[in-house]
Amino acid sequence: MKKIKIEWNTSMEGSIMDIESTHYDATKGELITAGFLSKNGFTIFQRVKSSEADFKAYVVDEMEVFGRPFYAFKKDCEEGFCGNTIDFDLQVGQEATYIALRNEGLLDHYNSLCDPLFNEEIPEYWNTWKITKNPLFLSKIVRHNYCCLAKEYYLKLKRVDKIEPSQIKRFISSAAIEKKCVWPPLNINLV
Repeated sequence: MKKIKIEWNTSMEGSIMDIESTHYDATKGELITAGFLSKNGFTIFQRVKSSEADFKAYVVDEMEVFGRPFYAFKKDCEEGFCGNTIDFDLQVGQEATYIALRNEGLLDHYNSLCDPLFNEEIPEYWNTWKITKNPLFLSKIVRHNYCCLAKEYYLKLKRVDKIEPSQIKRFISSAAIEKKCVWPPLNINLV
């Protein structure tokens, strides 16, 4: 397991949780990444050598470190994989994240993050990493998780805290984060 820490001060009470998995249904997929955004910034746990069961147990234990309430977009997914209750769902009905961001005027915020993957690509990147052991595939998964946490933070600020998009401070691009904060823990050195 690799721990990626991205320092960033927020005024948020509680924590946002987002996972990456090989399928949205916990009975069909495996947990590979778990990210948290709290008042001190981002903490992303990336499964590398551990079994899924050991990784899941580790994530469940780590959830105790992060403050409640927990927020997630489509919270039943996180609950299915981790077994813990997520207090607030940032999803309204069955909306897709794109629709949620568009409806709340947050698409420009999200687009500036430069998300490298679509959710549907995660299983392929995970499988390719398992075959090649090239950590760049994991790096893209972690970078995607950073973007997901950021978009959920934006949605929380707009939907829960009632802050207008023009007043929401943007996170820096995931491309800058990847090289500075993700590559070192994954032992990537391309210089």
